[in-house]
Amino acid sequence: MGKGGSSSSSTTNNNTNINGTNAVQGDNLGVLISGVQGSVGNITMTDQGATKTAGKIAEEALNLGGDTVSAMASSIDKTLDSNTKVSKAAFDFGEESLKGALSASNKSLDKMESVSESAMSALKSMASQSNESARAALTMAGDAKQREQIGNATEWTKVAYAICAVLAIGAVAYAIVKGSK
Repeated sequence: MGKGGSSSSSTTNNNTNINGTNAVQGDNLGVLISGVQGSVGNITMTDQGATKTAGKIAEEALNLGGDTVSAMASSIDKTLDSNTKVSKAAFDFGEESLKGALSASNKSLDKMESVSESAMSALKSMASQSNESARAALTMAGDAKQREQIGNATEWTKVAYAICAVLAIGAVAYAIVKGSK
């Protein structure tokens, strides 16, 4: 038998395609890596200006906050000033009202005093008149009582004249009646 020979062959193909460019387009935020295989690569972090814009926004927000605080401080100052003026006006009005009420009360008291004085004067006058009338009545009553008890010549004289007059009239009437028959 025969022996034959042996043969072997091997082929290895290694293909590496590397592109060293990198581009960011649109809303791609993140890390970019570029370079060639086997070399130190460039690593770039990009935010497409978001950090810078965020800083500007924060700065504007702080400015707006400061402006707001200033506006509020001014508004508070104006409000306090207005409230002070309103309070002063209210107190002035109250003071004037109290003065008016006090004046009216004083006038009323003066009128009441005048009326009271007039009433007291009238009462004194009436009491005096009543006293005089009572004296006159007592004097008249005393005189009447005295005449009743002791009599009075003038009274009896008047009675006598009256009787005489009646008798004279009766005599004249009798004579006329008798003479006509």
